[in-house]
Amino acid sequence: MQPIRMPGKTRTLLLVDPYPRNNPYHLTASERRAVWFPKLSLPVIAAYTPPTWHVDLVDEAVEDVDFDRPCDLVGLSVMTCYAPRAYEIATEFRKRGKKVVLGGVHPTYCPDEALRYCDAIVCGEAEDLWPQVVADFEAGAMKRMYKMEAFPSLEHYKNPRVELLSPDAYMTRQCSFTTRGCHFDCEFCSVSPFNGKTTRRRPVQEVVKELAQIKQWIRAELVERMRYGSLWQAFLTGLRIRIGLEDGTIFAFVDDLHNSNRAYCRELWEALKPLKIKWGCQSTLFLGDDEEMVKLAAEGGCVSVFVGMESLDEDCLEETNKSFNRVQKFSDEIKMFHDHGIMVNPGIVFGFDNDDESVFERAVEFLVKNRVELAYFNVLTPLPGTALYERYNSASRIFDRDWAKYDGKHVVFYPSRMTPEQLQEGFYWANHQFYSLPSIWKRLANTKQRFFARAEMNREFRKLIKRSCPKGTLSPLAKVLKNLQAKLPTFDTEQLVPNALHAIKKVGGTSQDLWLNIKAKRHDRFAALFVDLEGTLDHLNARELLERIKHAAEKAKIDIIINFEHLRQATPAALKTLLDMEALKAVTPHARVRYRKFKAAFETALEDFSLSGLEMLEEDRQDA
Repeated sequence: MQPIRMPGKTRTLLLVDPYPRNNPYHLTASERRAVWFPKLSLPVIAAYTPPTWHVDLVDEAVEDVDFDRPCDLVGLSVMTCYAPRAYEIATEFRKRGKKVVLGGVHPTYCPDEALRYCDAIVCGEAEDLWPQVVADFEAGAMKRMYKMEAFPSLEHYKNPRVELLSPDAYMTRQCSFTTRGCHFDCEFCSVSPFNGKTTRRRPVQEVVKELAQIKQWIRAELVERMRYGSLWQAFLTGLRIRIGLEDGTIFAFVDDLHNSNRAYCRELWEALKPLKIKWGCQSTLFLGDDEEMVKLAAEGGCVSVFVGMESLDEDCLEETNKSFNRVQKFSDEIKMFHDHGIMVNPGIVFGFDNDDESVFERAVEFLVKNRVELAYFNVLTPLPGTALYERYNSASRIFDRDWAKYDGKHVVFYPSRMTPEQLQEGFYWANHQFYSLPSIWKRLANTKQRFFARAEMNREFRKLIKRSCPKGTLSPLAKVLKNLQAKLPTFDTEQLVPNALHAIKKVGGTSQDLWLNIKAKRHDRFAALFVDLEGTLDHLNARELLERIKHAAEKAKIDIIINFEHLRQATPAALKTLLDMEALKAVTPHARVRYRKFKAAFETALEDFSLSGLEMLEEDRQDA
């Protein structure tokens, strides 16, 4: 359909959100309406375009681009994974004599590359720059690069023109934002480098006024659709309203860190109560530590939170500068949201240096056990502009420079503790397992709020995964690693021998000590299995440990290193069990076993034991 130029509009701006049509993860119309909402970058650019211009907006996820569409200037917002498609679009328009401007994260961090395909680029946040770009175009003096000098103010912010988006193409197009920037510094994330390492906040009353206006015109539009559409369309619209998929009150805050300031959130969520809207946001998981704030969010209309859980491994979180996430609190934090009717959608990343093949099954089991309604699995991706990209690039670990694969669904680097193929297969496997019918049933069976909407979202995600994602398989070693993991009770606490490496710490009989935690990972790249012990060891769980080691050796036929460095204490009987030659002989036909830090940890207690002939006590000095 050709655009109609409005009276008084002298020129036309065409804004295009690129999305490759042949992408296997391209959403169908029903999938979009169930799980997808648009980005705000182009509606914001439209708002900051001079009123003398007519603006058209095309989201390629929804409709095809007509390269012969009449326009004077073309603008594209470019994420890294969409850069190849953006360059194709830009090239086609320039063949037709149109001027093209590229902006967004990718042109900001790859300016020389982007400039090969367009007439100008905008680097950084564009609100203050865009009016100047348009003025220079009108004067025939457009520069090649416009670079942000300071972050734009969020006061008196112009409302994004979400009315330009297709009315029936998304879960909701009622999108807004409250903050920009992030004071965290996660290694893989481009938000802090692009939007700043502090958070800026919009005035609460301006946000509330915008939402009230959007709610009013969306509801008027729904009434018009039901009055003047076909009976079937009216029925479908009414059904979507009835089951909670669409009623003009569902909003999405697209902030990268919505709850960055407690006082601001208290003011905002109180102010949202009279609007009687439902909304979702991106939040830290540790918001779930504060019942008062979770309750206030729910009362203010919060029905869904996306949380960057990232990993269930403390070492992985430490590695990516996200140690503020505490794995031992995850279950309680999820429950806190659920207790207040808020859906939890974790983001999980596979491929950290501390990840091995066991990560996939552990992640899926935890998420299903805790009944999270949705989950978004991603492969770790070294995006340009991030510290992760710099680290991997300098270490020559990146093997694929096809930007189209930088979408969180393809492996483009060499992992540390598995092969690229194992990481890719595990990603596929996790998606299929999590969105299997038994998993969906178990996760949603006790859902009391918005059940039909959440079931529909899972159904559409399942369709997407089955259509676009190979089934994937786990390596045999993945099962071995999982079976090695355990938390075993400790019953015998007499004559506990403290670990000499922890002698300066208080060793007591607290309940947290009366367990043996067994953690297993692939050591370095492919050298051995590394088994780390924590807690208290007695002769019963020592015997169980040896049984698990024997089974792992038989199945994996790979050397095993048992690390005693972090074990708090052990009984003399446990130490004797670990030195039992008969038990150890059952392992040696399949693999070599090494005890790491064993003598150093319990040297005094071992004085009465004969250690001759025990090769496993030859110290393994490799770092895990």
